[in-house]
Amino acid sequence: MTYLKKLRGYGSGTAVLLLISLATGGLFKLSAFAREAFIAAQFGLSSVTDAYFGLQQFPLALASFMFGAFSLAFTPAYENEHRRHSGSVEWLPGLLFYSCVLGALLTVLMLVCAPYLLRLIHSADSREVRSTVVLLGACYLPIIWIGIWKGICTARGRNLWATSLPGLPYLIMTVVLVGSYAIGRLSNLSLPVSMTAGFTLAGLYSLVRIARSQRLLGSSAVIAVWKVPECRHFLRQLAASAVENVGFLANQSFLLYFLARLGTGVISANNCAMRIGMLGYSLLSMPLTTLVQARLCSAEDKERPTVFRRWLMVHTTLQLLFAVAVCALRFPILRIVYMHGKFGGTELAEVGHILPAWIGYCVVMSLSELSASYLFIRAMGVHYMRIRLCAYVAANLLRLALVGTASAATLIWCSVIIEAFVLGLNLRTCLTESKSRLPVSTAMAAASAS
Repeated sequence: MTYLKKLRGYGSGTAVLLLISLATGGLFKLSAFAREAFIAAQFGLSSVTDAYFGLQQFPLALASFMFGAFSLAFTPAYENEHRRHSGSVEWLPGLLFYSCVLGALLTVLMLVCAPYLLRLIHSADSREVRSTVVLLGACYLPIIWIGIWKGICTARGRNLWATSLPGLPYLIMTVVLVGSYAIGRLSNLSLPVSMTAGFTLAGLYSLVRIARSQRLLGSSAVIAVWKVPECRHFLRQLAASAVENVGFLANQSFLLYFLARLGTGVISANNCAMRIGMLGYSLLSMPLTTLVQARLCSAEDKERPTVFRRWLMVHTTLQLLFAVAVCALRFPILRIVYMHGKFGGTELAEVGHILPAWIGYCVVMSLSELSASYLFIRAMGVHYMRIRLCAYVAANLLRLALVGTASAATLIWCSVIIEAFVLGLNLRTCLTESKSRLPVSTAMAAASAS
């Protein structure tokens, strides 16, 4: 306990916090490499992995929303209410209640729509695949709890927890998967079982911490949460984030559809390339964006442009250096991670062909999320939402025009090119926007008065 308290104290320094966050992210990535290498060696690129990697995208889409878009709106709103009311957020119990209802509905919806989802990813309907749907459908509620607790940690300045919490389920997944092999119980269902176990354990821990953070029962705002003025302000911010995330989900679903049309094993190869290509996002972007969001929330309104410009330079430099290094070393990395068992030279060439596109997408997505943090705090979330939706539509129209001629890598480059153009527009808005806007606390007070 003494060691953990010391670590928490060290975490207040920006440089030390960043180093600790990167080290923690490195640990999670090492476990991810071990898991991916294990899956490649034991299962190869097959219809089993296609079904698992295709179906897991749906609960992971919710994770992307909770750890990203939800946090954009929730963190500044919670931080303001927590500061104004001495640690109590009146609308938190109601938010938790309706979030749980939503998670349960998503689970039911995934089970009911299973035949359509399997058709979307071109997977055969079998008892084993249906069991995979049931297991992955149980991940929605824990993901919601993890997302809420991550936002609370960010708002309270517990940045080390906030940056490491999203990676904890994947560490547990690796332990469960390798443990199943060690005791001789490895099967095709071990893949969804490990994912469900990882999110469930981390989610239950998050739920306990949320319950201990303040009294949840007996609040008058549990049911009629929309009557709380501060919550209405938060919901307006959340709506813009949610619409943009729905667009992101639709874009990913269309990408899966186009990739599935290219043949068996393509989705699995894309997943392997994405895991390596998005290293910069999980290792650099997630801790940096969380840290910058906390800094922007706590800074005075007039200081925010300077804070954003400083961190934009740091973030861009680190992302580009990391992208160049991964691209240059992509084949040695792929051999270390995947060249085992059933994963051979043909699979290596296929994944290596797709990987540069995901490296480019990682840079664009990372800088886009950094700009989103600034735009939402500056009350420009609707602007961000509209321009991103236009990018998703344009990227899929380009894919549609290239059907029959485009490779898997080309389908991904469509998003990279379009979203890079949109990123330039958003950054221009961030860097030139100089009108004085209300700070978060003032905006919340105005919402309360209305």
